[in-house]
Amino acid sequence: MSLGILFPGQGSQSIGMLKDLKSSYSIVSEIFEEASDLLSCNLWKITKNGPESKINDTEFTQPIMLCSAFSIWKIWEDEGGDMPIFMAGHSFGEYTALCASGSLKFKDAVKLVKKRAECMKNAPEGKMAAIIGIDYQQLKSICEDNTLDSVSIANINAPGQIVISGSAEGVQKLSDLAIAKKAKRVIPIPVSVAAHSSLMFEQAETFKKFVSNVKFAEPKIPVINNVDVQPEVKEDLIKDALVRQLYSSVRWVETIEYMEQQGVDVLLELGPGKILTSFNKRIDNSIKSLSVSDANSLEAALENVINI
Repeated sequence: MSLGILFPGQGSQSIGMLKDLKSSYSIVSEIFEEASDLLSCNLWKITKNGPESKINDTEFTQPIMLCSAFSIWKIWEDEGGDMPIFMAGHSFGEYTALCASGSLKFKDAVKLVKKRAECMKNAPEGKMAAIIGIDYQQLKSICEDNTLDSVSIANINAPGQIVISGSAEGVQKLSDLAIAKKAKRVIPIPVSVAAHSSLMFEQAETFKKFVSNVKFAEPKIPVINNVDVQPEVKEDLIKDALVRQLYSSVRWVETIEYMEQQGVDVLLELGPGKILTSFNKRIDNSIKSLSVSDANSLEAALENVINI
């Protein structure tokens, strides 16, 4: 058995998540308290009580998701869970993966994601939408044929599930063209931040300056990045990939395919929700996919992975 561990990005958060794990594992409180002290903000209070407007505000979502997924990783380690041969994170989840791999210190990760959130909020407003029932090459061709420079393919999540991002006008135009080409439906994503699009170019330069002052070590476990679908070991290349990620596509389908080609036969999502697990099953239903988000799923995963 060869394990790949995955960390989710924004969108998997919910009020009350990790409640049962926090009552059983002190590491959850310790991690949330450390991050809260660094940011002068009670992150657990927001996680426990909301409101929705706050937990879904990227300024808070990113550090809260970092704390949540990293807590579950530390619990997995402490419980003697099998170690992976590869890690990856979806979008923002790449920071959690770098933290778990030993490349990035937790305190530095907290500061990084805070700055990342600030940069995203300072970028020009835009829109995002999920296009269902059309493949990547077809959508890419539509963009190229219609010279849609103001909209980008943000996430290639699974066959027939692609997220687009950019100006409100560009997203609407591409959505209409996709429907005309027999896409099943378009689901607007309720955000004003156009993540993974060209609208992030200017802020990516600001973020680059901040990242340059953060220390990264060689990962102890290889982390497959989003933008190049490959693990990097050199500090400058890790940093460069994180900067480019702000305006580049999350190539999730290729990430899972890469893991499989390298011998991974079990995928384990650590973090709130099960969104990556659902993507993974659509990418390749033959590979075993599990998720850990609470005490029950932790127990089941420990038993399943150990007994494989």
